[in-house]
Amino acid sequence: MRKFFTLTMMLLMICTTAFAEEVKPPIIAVSGEGSVEVEPNRATISVGVNTKAKDTSTVQNANAKAAASVINSIVALGIDRRNISTGKYNFSPVYRNKDDGRREIDGYEANNSVTVIVDDLSLIGKVIDTALAHGATNVNSLNFDLRDKETYQDKALRLAVLDAKRKAEIAAAALGKNIVGVYHVLITSASVNAPYSNKLMRSMEDSTATPIESGTLECSAEVHVEFEISK
Repeated sequence: MRKFFTLTMMLLMICTTAFAEEVKPPIIAVSGEGSVEVEPNRATISVGVNTKAKDTSTVQNANAKAAASVINSIVALGIDRRNISTGKYNFSPVYRNKDDGRREIDGYEANNSVTVIVDDLSLIGKVIDTALAHGATNVNSLNFDLRDKETYQDKALRLAVLDAKRKAEIAAAALGKNIVGVYHVLITSASVNAPYSNKLMRSMEDSTATPIESGTLECSAEVHVEFEISK
């Protein structure tokens, strides 16, 4: 009986100690935000090559020839071939409606999307104009980015943490308390908000030179921090 009583007391002491350890210290929970504006140093351009014909082989050959012409003309501008790739390729029949309401195949259509990464932003307009002059039928999209985005994301994250610390110190001082430690940190977001245009949609019929303004990118971060305060 005495052994059972001793064992019971030990278990109670362990449970009491564990419960005491789980008690959350007094904290102040705040969110912090940080952002850095920077000029982009990379652009990704998507141009499309569309061909139509009555038979499949003609469509495929014409599309392949036009796409090769586009790629070679872009390489001639000094763009590394490794920065040029096929975004997507679609091949499908083209239908027409007959007088009796039925549909029949009237030919075939091939769409080849060529993606180009440009690190010299002064070449963006030339890449677009050259592509359209050598077989591309439209420009699908243009977006800007950073080659070294981690550097700026890290800076934004540091600013977000400092913002959270500043808010916590103000709140603690107002309560007559001090910040004594960090209880929990959660990075809720870290992103690069880039100007993006999928509405460029220039066609080969447009003879106007393409002016490009890259603007600036915003690298942003947000954190949630729980600071432990004095009792």
